[in-house]
Amino acid sequence: MSDPVLSLREVWLSFPRGRRHVVRVLADVSLDLHVGECVSVLARRSQGKTSLLRVAAGMERPNRGSVMFAGQDVWRLSDRRRSRLLGSEIALVERAAPHLDVPVLTGVALPLLDRCGRRGAYALAKSALAQVGASECARQHWGELADSERALVALAHGIAREPKLLLVDDLAATLGIEEHAGIGELLGKLAAEREIAVLVCAGDSAPTPTADRVGSLGGGELLVSPAVPATGANVLEFPGEHRQRASS
Repeated sequence: MSDPVLSLREVWLSFPRGRRHVVRVLADVSLDLHVGECVSVLARRSQGKTSLLRVAAGMERPNRGSVMFAGQDVWRLSDRRRSRLLGSEIALVERAAPHLDVPVLTGVALPLLDRCGRRGAYALAKSALAQVGASECARQHWGELADSERALVALAHGIAREPKLLLVDDLAATLGIEEHAGIGELLGKLAAEREIAVLVCAGDSAPTPTADRVGSLGGGELLVSPAVPATGANVLEFPGEHRQRASS
């Protein structure tokens, strides 16, 4: 197996609350994520889903432990290099509305203009919208979109920059069961077709996600089902039967 795109090793993260209390968010978290792999992490509200993704993106510095992206320790990089990673090779997809009220196609293309020029940026934006099934949203504005369309457009924003690592923060939280399942299937498809690593966090009440591995986050601890080696054996393993600390 190739080297992981993302590697978290013994990551701890906590925040002070008041003068005497400390809230532990991540505790000794380790995880490897490879090209073409989609890993889903489920957690209750306020259990560290967003913090895990921000640490993985190099946006939040852990108290201790290492965050490696493509073999590089992100916290040994300069602030400028780390910022460039988040703008190109790492994409964090959230449900927040865009800052500018422009047509969807323009909004997806704008972050790419400096790197690709107008023609290249719009070509990448059109391709991304088509791949997520949101081409018909190109001329619409954010306020005109249904929740399911907003989720697809947000994904298009993420993949348009052609990242190596796609981080998805509870994108389908407001969607129904079928739409939620559709987003899960789409993420797995994007991981395989674009040869990227995908880490998605969602609420623990969400439908069972479609992913190569599924984990849970609670009390700061991350538990992820181990990667199953490719074999010709016809073996069924039940969810939760073999769970271990996430250390692939």
